[in-house]
Amino acid sequence: MTKPRRFIERSDSEEYLHKAAWSVVKRQLQRAETERRGALYDDLVAMVFAFHSFEGYLNYVGEKIAPDLWKDEKHAFRSDIYKKLKAICELCNIDRPDKSKRPYSTIQALQTLRDRMAHPKTHRAKGETKFVEGEEPEIFSPTLLDTLVSHESALQARDDVREIADLIHPAARVRFPDVGLGSDPFEGILSMRTSSMSLLGDDPATDS
Repeated sequence: MTKPRRFIERSDSEEYLHKAAWSVVKRQLQRAETERRGALYDDLVAMVFAFHSFEGYLNYVGEKIAPDLWKDEKHAFRSDIYKKLKAICELCNIDRPDKSKRPYSTIQALQTLRDRMAHPKTHRAKGETKFVEGEEPEIFSPTLLDTLVSHESALQARDDVREIADLIHPAARVRFPDVGLGSDPFEGILSMRTSSMSLLGDDPATDS
């Protein structure tokens, strides 16, 4: 009786997590606009994931256009996201955004918010309010999150992250046309997989 032939499949895949993070941003903003009750938390998630999207996008581009540098990116950049942005801009021959102005100043604010939520600590504050009879202050003062998060800030986060990515992406595609960056920084397919199949021979070295 003839033995059934055996095959081996080899595959390579990429999953673009910065695009998944961007989907979270869009979904949370939509929720915040649809249901305003509790929208502060939807806007908070959108802002935090806007930063994740930006950092992920820089790593995605960096790994494509400068793989040797990005092999040890933690050592090369010391977790400094602006250094990553500067390196990519230099490789793409474009001016890097001014740190003190939008859109990059928004990224700095988003990183501060992300760090607060990634390593949460009890926020303590003291205050003193003087008032006259009949003009009593509000019972509840704004919370820390009220001062850091708003729907307007979440929309600004989305727009400013997108602005920087739209500055980089076309320049990177022109300078590095063969690395497979895709047509859009955040939209499109979330993953890609290629595979090949071959007949598995009798060689024990291939039979593992």
